[in-house]
Amino acid sequence: MNTVINPRGQLPVKQQIAMAPRLDNLDGKTIYIVDVRWPYTHQFSQEMYNVLSGRYPKTTFLLRDKSGSYGEDDPGLWAEIQEKGDGVVMAVGH
Repeated sequence: MNTVINPRGQLPVKQQIAMAPRLDNLDGKTIYIVDVRWPYTHQFSQEMYNVLSGRYPKTTFLLRDKSGSYGEDDPGLWAEIQEKGDGVVMAVGH
Protein backbone atom coordinates (compact mmCIF):
# COMPACT_ATOMS: atom_id res chain seq x y z
CA MET A 1 0.00 0.00 0.00
CA ASN A 2 1.38 3.43 -0.96
CA THR A 3 0.87 6.67 0.97
CA VAL A 4 0.39 9.93 -0.90
CA ILE A 5 1.44 13.11 0.89
CA ASN A 6 0.16 16.53 -0.12
CA PRO A 7 3.26 18.65 -0.95
CA ARG A 8 1.47 21.85 0.04
CA GLY A 9 1.47 20.87 3.69
CA GLN A 10 -0.93 22.22 6.28
CA LEU A 11 -0.90 25.93 7.03
CA PRO A 12 -1.25 26.88 10.67
CA VAL A 13 -4.43 28.61 11.77
CA LYS A 14 -3.88 32.37 11.77
CA GLN A 15 -4.98 34.46 14.70
CA GLN A 16 -6.36 37.81 13.65
CA ILE A 17 -5.52 40.79 15.83
CA ALA A 18 -7.68 43.89 15.55
CA MET A 19 -6.05 47.16 14.57
CA ALA A 20 -5.58 49.79 17.25
CA PRO A 21 -8.33 52.41 17.38
CA ARG A 22 -7.63 55.65 15.51
CA LEU A 23 -6.76 58.77 17.44
CA ASP A 24 -9.52 61.39 17.34
CA ASN A 25 -6.89 64.15 16.93
CA LEU A 26 -3.16 64.69 17.35
CA ASP A 27 -3.20 67.67 19.75
CA GLY A 28 -1.03 66.96 22.78
CA LYS A 29 -0.09 63.50 21.52
CA THR A 30 3.36 61.96 21.10
CA ILE A 31 3.88 60.27 17.74
CA TYR A 32 6.97 58.21 16.99
CA ILE A 33 8.38 58.14 13.47
CA VAL A 34 10.40 54.93 13.27
CA ASP A 35 13.01 54.52 10.54
CA VAL A 36 13.88 50.86 9.91
CA ARG A 37 17.16 52.03 8.32
CA TRP A 38 16.42 50.75 4.83
CA PRO A 39 18.83 52.41 2.39
CA TYR A 40 17.97 56.07 1.83
CA THR A 41 14.99 56.12 4.22
CA HIS A 42 16.69 58.44 6.72
CA GLN A 43 16.22 61.45 4.43
CA PHE A 44 12.56 60.55 3.93
CA SER A 45 11.97 60.02 7.66
CA GLN A 46 13.66 63.33 8.47
CA GLU A 47 11.53 65.16 5.90
CA MET A 48 8.38 63.50 7.23
CA TYR A 49 9.37 64.67 10.72
CA ASN A 50 9.92 68.24 9.44
CA VAL A 51 6.60 68.39 7.56
CA LEU A 52 4.50 66.84 10.32
CA SER A 53 6.12 68.97 13.03
CA GLY A 54 5.29 72.11 11.03
CA ARG A 55 1.76 71.01 10.21
CA TYR A 56 0.87 69.83 13.73
CA PRO A 57 2.59 72.21 16.19
CA LYS A 58 0.61 70.91 19.20
CA THR A 59 1.94 67.38 18.63
CA THR A 60 5.30 65.98 19.73
CA PHE A 61 7.01 63.95 17.02
CA LEU A 62 10.01 61.78 17.91
CA LEU A 63 12.25 60.37 15.18
CA ARG A 64 13.83 57.04 16.16
CA ASP A 65 15.95 54.48 14.33
CA LYS A 66 15.02 50.84 14.82
CA SER A 67 17.97 48.67 15.76
CA GLY A 68 18.88 45.65 13.66
CA SER A 69 17.54 44.89 10.21
CA TYR A 70 13.97 45.29 9.01
CA GLY A 71 12.89 41.82 10.16
CA GLU A 72 14.57 41.88 13.57
CA ASP A 73 12.79 42.71 16.79
CA ASP A 74 13.62 45.83 18.82
CA PRO A 75 11.98 45.18 22.21
CA GLY A 76 13.52 48.27 23.82
CA LEU A 77 12.05 50.60 21.22
CA TRP A 78 8.64 48.90 21.31
CA ALA A 79 8.57 49.20 25.12
CA GLU A 80 9.47 52.91 24.90
CA ILE A 81 6.74 53.55 22.35
CA GLN A 82 4.18 51.62 24.38
CA GLU A 83 5.07 53.57 27.53
CA LYS A 84 5.46 57.08 26.09
CA GLY A 85 3.79 57.15 22.67
CA ASP A 86 0.28 57.62 21.39
CA GLY A 87 0.97 56.54 17.82
CA VAL A 88 3.60 55.35 15.36
CA VAL A 89 4.50 56.01 11.74
CA MET A 90 6.73 53.23 10.41
CA ALA A 91 9.05 54.26 7.55
CA VAL A 92 9.68 50.91 5.93
CA GLY A 93 11.49 51.94 2.76
CA HIS A 94 10.62 51.77 -0.89
